[in-house]
Amino acid sequence: MIEYELKGPASQQRTRIRLGASLKENHFPQAVLIEGLPGIGKKALAIDLAKALCCTHATKRPCGECFGCKMIGDSGAVDNWVIPLESKEAKARKASDVSEGSSAKTVEEYTQMYVSKIIENPYSIDYLSAASEISVDLIRSLTGRFALKNDRVRCVIIAEADRMNESASNALLKTLEEVPPNTYFILTTSSREHLLQTIRSRCLSIHLPVLSSEEVRSLASQYTEISISDDVLGLSQGSVGRAIYYASRATELQELALDFLSASLSGQYSDLFFSLDSEELKDPAIANLFLEVLSFLIADIIRDMSGASLRLVETTRKFQENNDIHLNLEAFSMALLSVQETMFRISTRRTTALVCLQSLAIKLFDGFR
Repeated sequence: MIEYELKGPASQQRTRIRLGASLKENHFPQAVLIEGLPGIGKKALAIDLAKALCCTHATKRPCGECFGCKMIGDSGAVDNWVIPLESKEAKARKASDVSEGSSAKTVEEYTQMYVSKIIENPYSIDYLSAASEISVDLIRSLTGRFALKNDRVRCVIIAEADRMNESASNALLKTLEEVPPNTYFILTTSSREHLLQTIRSRCLSIHLPVLSSEEVRSLASQYTEISISDDVLGLSQGSVGRAIYYASRATELQELALDFLSASLSGQYSDLFFSLDSEELKDPAIANLFLEVLSFLIADIIRDMSGASLRLVETTRKFQENNDIHLNLEAFSMALLSVQETMFRISTRRTTALVCLQSLAIKLFDGFR
């Protein structure tokens, strides 16, 4: 009898036990979709699942020692992965087409670089650029490999599957309609609504829950030497990746959020606009992470007015000490809505992040001052 054990945080153990039972009963589906907030361990679970599926140990899987387990954990085994790439990376030549002695990077080398980052830290939320996507060529390259005969179990992890463009989604759908024997697909996503409904319907959907504060702090400490403050835990929302990201940037972003809110209240924008005009904030992903901090701060002011507990205690108290809050609950509620609308505008990329941020600063409390 083969025993399957997928180890991980206690908060997610029920999910892992259920998947292990499905493996043990030999009822595991050929396509699985792991969805949940960014940075909570979806790729870590995908790697463990892939090892369990490819493991050849007679009684205990994943063993971590057999050829199958080691191949899944090897960043050089790029056939096991589909990773979003920037346009220039996806259009690079394949290794088989590169002439001897060429120093040009191949699409396999770009993929290997990202797989290495994932294996090194499967909780990371900023290992890809905002422009990265899964193109139809990447999916066709994947399905082309299935034509080769293979007696071993094949397992493919499609990371950030919501980044597939329309053509790639349709190409994958055709494969999922008739998955080759001994082949398994594990998709991860933070935005399942961005996937075709027909793809979702052909996958077993697994919702991975967030982690406890203790688990976030413990796991984050394995990937960063920066201490995780209580405010960073509040920003993490149960995500190790968010905690790691904010651990190195929280102080800067919290100070900017304080300045942003103070300038919006007072109508003094000149210094603020200078601070906003940075290369980092021109990246839509970074701009929206900053707006998350701002939304947490505004939400905490609302929570304080309502007598609820705070999530960014230090930052919120600092704002209250330095500003005369003369506006009512409705003003801050409308401000929070404006921030959320701006995040949507930035994510659609119809307007530059800088213009969106400047516009938000001006209109945040417009009509309430």
